[in-house]
Amino acid sequence: MLFKIPFLLIMLSVPSMALTATENSRHNISIDADYAERNEKTGLTEYRGNVVIRQGTILIEADKIIIYSADNKVIRVACFGTPAGYQQQSEDDQEILIARAENIDYLITDDLLNLKTNASLIRNGTSIKGDTITYDLAQGTWKAKGDDQGAQKRIQLVIPPFSQDGIDPYIPASTTRPES
Repeated sequence: MLFKIPFLLIMLSVPSMALTATENSRHNISIDADYAERNEKTGLTEYRGNVVIRQGTILIEADKIIIYSADNKVIRVACFGTPAGYQQQSEDDQEILIARAENIDYLITDDLLNLKTNASLIRNGTSIKGDTITYDLAQGTWKAKGDDQGAQKRIQLVIPPFSQDGIDPYIPASTTRPES
């Protein structure tokens, strides 16, 4: 039993999903919001009110988003909401990543998602909750921690059962199994 837990944690960190900015950066960025304001000198653009950003397989939703740019390239997206959400589908549509938090900081050049305050991350059915979660999109690895001072003192990790030898753990043994 003690061997199974480290093995599962290692398997969760294997990057089976190519969640990098490379493929999505080839697509246009589409932004819908109630209000927008741009400062050319600082490279900051602020969007407020039901903000929705789409780029390739990425969907971001928040109450407020600040986009940081340098040399006419988006380098960081800071999202604020109750909660804000980040969702990304794998290129082959087999897997999905769903992240939620009151503050989401998407560091595009580093392929990092920093989730702060009531953070949650779901990937391949595995659910992680904590006060702070950092997810490396390129490597498929994460770090989570609770907040000693807040309500989310510890992290919570839920790993769903997985099938071995093609047997779905959700189908009772007495049920006829579909042919593959």
